[in-house]
Amino acid sequence: MNLELGTHLLDLARCQHGMLTTEQANRAGYASWALARLVAAKQLLHPGRGLYAVPALVDQSELAWHRHLSVGGLLMYPDALLTGASALIARDLPVWGADLTRPRLVRPPDRSRGATFLWIRPNRGSQPSVSELGPTVGVADALVQHALDSGVQAGVVSADAAMHARLATPEDIQIAAQRVENWPKGSRARSMTGLMDGRRESVAESLAGVSFAMHGILVEPQVRLYDPNGTFVARVDFLIPGTNVVVEVDGRLKYASGDPQVLWDEKRREDAIRRLGYVVVRLTWADLMNPEVLIAKVRAALAMAA
Repeated sequence: MNLELGTHLLDLARCQHGMLTTEQANRAGYASWALARLVAAKQLLHPGRGLYAVPALVDQSELAWHRHLSVGGLLMYPDALLTGASALIARDLPVWGADLTRPRLVRPPDRSRGATFLWIRPNRGSQPSVSELGPTVGVADALVQHALDSGVQAGVVSADAAMHARLATPEDIQIAAQRVENWPKGSRARSMTGLMDGRRESVAESLAGVSFAMHGILVEPQVRLYDPNGTFVARVDFLIPGTNVVVEVDGRLKYASGDPQVLWDEKRREDAIRRLGYVVVRLTWADLMNPEVLIAKVRAALAMAA
C-alpha cells in the first residue's frame, strides 16, 4: 500500500516552516502506523516524539534546522516562548558559540516538561514578544539566558549585535541581568554587561573586544581617521587611545569573495592609514581563537609605536 502526504497536510506544513505535529496529522486522518510508513518512505522526517517535518520544505543545515525545530516546539506547546539562543536566532541575531542541537523554550512552571529534542525551562516571569518564528521572551532576557547557557563571550557577541541593531539598550540588558544575579551562573550575565559594546559591528570585533578587555588593553571601536587637512581617510575597527596603534579585524568572511579589486582597495586603504603615522595590527580568525597570540601581536605593535 502506497501512502502519500495529502495536499491539505502539505499546505499546512508549508505555513508552519515545513513542520507538523502528530496531533495535526492524526486530525487529518493519518494514524501512527501511516506516519511510520511515511517516515520509512522518506516523505517525512521524525526529529522527535510528537513532531514531523516535510523534507522538501525544510533546510537541514545547522542554523536553519534549529529554526525549523523552534517552530515545531511552539506548535507542540502553545504556552511556550522561545528563549536564549533560539529567541535570538528568531530575530536574526548572531549566536556564536551556541549549542544548536536543541531549541530552548520556557513554559509555565507547572508545565516545564516536554519532548527530549527540546530544552524546556520554567518561565520565571518573562513576557511574550513577537518574532518571525513565533512568541519569544524579550531580547534582553534572551541575551541573559544565552550568556548563562553558552558563556560570557557568546553573550557579548549577541549583546553587541542586539545593541547595534537597536533591539535592546544597555539598560534593558543590565536590568535583565540583575534579575538572574542569584541564579546558578548568574555571574556570567553580570560579566557580559561589563564587556558589551554596541559600537562593534561583527562577531570578530566582539571577540577581539573581549580579549582586549580581559588583558587590560583599552580600545575605542569604530574610530574615524582624518589627514592633517581634515579629509576623511578611513574608519578603523579599533584605536588604542593615547597611541598611534590601529587594530583591524579581518575575521573569516571579509575577503571570502577573493575579488582582486577588494584586496587592492584594502591595501590602498591600509597604506593611507600608515601614511598618517599609524601602526596597523591585523588580526585573523585564527588569532581570535588564540588570545595569547592576539595580545602578543598588539603588545608588539605598542612597543614598536612607543
